[in-house]
Parts: sequence; structure tokens; C-alpha cells
Amino acid sequence: MNTVLIIEDDKFKATSLEKFMIERDEFDQVINVTSLVEAIDAIEADEYSFILVDMAIPSHPIKLGEGSPISLLTGGLEVLMELSNMERKDPCVVITQFPDIEIAGQFYPLAKAKSEIKKQLECSVLACLEYKEGESLWKESLKEILDNEYINTRR
Repeated sequence: MNTVLIIEDDKFKATSLEKFMIERDEFDQVINVTSLVEAIDAIEADEYSFILVDMAIPSHPIKLGEGSPISLLTGGLEVLMELSNMERKDPCVVITQFPDIEIAGQFYPLAKAKSEIKKQLECSVLACLEYKEGESLWKESLKEILDNEYINTRR
């Protein structure tokens, strides 16, 4: 089974990503998790055909009456480092609503973030994309990655 893991706490963004991915012929199932704890549990439990990672995720799932989880602006990097530590090669794309990513205390534009993630954290991602609700550029970019780079990782 070709399963996509989406790590995203924004319900509208997660729904858009899920719809886009499930419309692809190569994916059978989409799983969405909303926090760092759930993401780590998910990657420890299974391997995925493709992973979409948001950078800003909460530490824990939001549960009524249990207090607020800590917001982690670089929580997605922790997911990528966990995959790297596990020596996993699940193809990943960072998809964020911000134009840059903080890596080791410095902000990098998305165009440079991919190489900085590899260089500084020894983690691999296929791309870092900016998501904007109601716009199609993220869809076009993600489609290109899936049609080109993703296919090469599956060979």
C-alpha cells in the first residue's frame, strides 16, 4: 500500500493537502497527524511512500481540559532529524505557510532551505514549498516534484 503521511495541524491546509495527494493514482491512503508526538509515533510505527511535513507544529495533540501544547516553530525539523537518525529514506517535502525556515537560529528562504537542511542537519528533503490557501503554485510545484523527483526515489 502506498501511504502518505501528512504532518499538519491546520485543518484547512491538511484537508487541501490530503485531497491533492489522494487524487494521485500512486497513493492509496493518507494519514494526517497534528503534532510532534503523533508524528514521531507514526514514523516509528511504519514507513511511508511520501511525507509532507509542516514546520510549525504543536508538541502534543490539543485535548480539551488538558492545557495548551507548546507551539514548535521548527517541530518539522525534529521529524526530519528523527527520520535521519532512524536511517529512513521516506521521501519528504516541507510545506509551510512561511516564506523562510529557521535552522539553527538563522532564517533561510525556502529556495535555500533544502540545501541548508541537508548541510546542517544531515537530513534530506525533496523540496521546501510555500503553501498559500486559494493559490495553485504549491499544487503545481508539488505535482512537479511527484512527477519527477519522487519517481526517481522509487526506482
